[in-house]
Amino acid sequence: MSTAEMKEVVLRQLEEADEKLLRMIHAMIEAYQTEDDPVISYDVHGNPRRASELQAILDKEVGEARKGNYISIDELDEKSKEWVKPTK
Repeated sequence: MSTAEMKEVVLRQLEEADEKLLRMIHAMIEAYQTEDDPVISYDVHGNPRRASELQAILDKEVGEARKGNYISIDELDEKSKEWVKPTK
């Protein structure tokens, strides 16, 4: 279906839409047009995390990995054994 055909179908459907659907579509369009840096997750405290913030974190982490700043699976396995101590 072409873009022009989709627009025609959507316009016809909008003519028949009830108020609830119109409000939902309106909210989606508003969010699409105004949100350049959307919230895509939340931290453990409930604070929003924006796409640009997470992209910067990921870019930094990828850069560190490319520099060789990481540990092997075997090293991680050994370190993780220290994290869990048996209880008495």
